[in-house]
Amino acid sequence: MSFVEKPPYFGCPSGKMGIVSSMFTDPEYRRRGIAKELLSRVVEEARAYGCGTVQITASDMGVLLYTDFGFVKNGNFMQYKL
Repeated sequence: MSFVEKPPYFGCPSGKMGIVSSMFTDPEYRRRGIAKELLSRVVEEARAYGCGTVQITASDMGVLLYTDFGFVKNGNFMQYKL
């Protein structure tokens, strides 16, 4: 995850954002909760940093994971408000 700071706006009043470039779980280890745990840790790190949102570009496979976690589609990416 990268941390980015922009001028505050309605969707992110702090202006601080966590940007997740990619997430991947080896096929041999899928369906064991690993991706969900990693995503939880990423979100907690973003929260600790003071981010107002976490954004990720989701693959077709990842959309269900992110949606179940609480991310919503926002244009070309998915966003989780903190």
